Amino acid sequence: METIPKADCLKIGYLQKPHGIKGEVTLQFEEGYDISLEEMPTIFLEIDGLLVPFFLREEGLRFRSAETALLHFDWIENEDQARKLCGSSVYIAKDDFIPDEEEMPLHMLVGFTLFDTELGRIGKILQVDDYAGNLLLTVAYKQDEVMIPFNEDFLTRFDEKARELEMQCPEGLFDL
Repeated sequence: METIPKADCLKIGYLQKPHGIKGEVTLQFEEGYDISLEEMPTIFLEIDGLLVPFFLREEGLRFRSAETALLHFDWIENEDQARKLCGSSVYIAKDDFIPDEEEMPLHMLVGFTLFDTELGRIGKILQVDDYAGNLLLTVAYKQDEVMIPFNEDFLTRFDEKARELEMQCPEGLFDL
């Protein structure tokens, strides 16, 4: 059986808990994926390390907030079946991502090259994490990975076409 590689997908969130008794689950997702979710009949759940496709029922998606939605999958009929899926990471195919025209999602910074105003080229952004509104960029620097706090006030240049961004990074971050 052939599976879809994680490298071809974007992790958008995870399944929190069952909702009601008819098999719905609560999806906690990152901001900026709502348009993609509305258009997606299929999402992927990570089960035992593999991405497994799940299909939404017609009318199987209801948004509760900008970051939560209720999902009802085909073949999931009750609370017990839904509970078994809870905790699973949720992915969509990169090709199926529909960007919000007004705002670039943060995960799109992965692969950009970071420059520091003092040191010049630092390295590629490997990961973007949001810890309660505090953004951290994980960047390959020399032979290590460095976590850099991201704040738009520190941003001095952003070139989407060249996939580069320059920041005035806090002192001492690169003293390895």
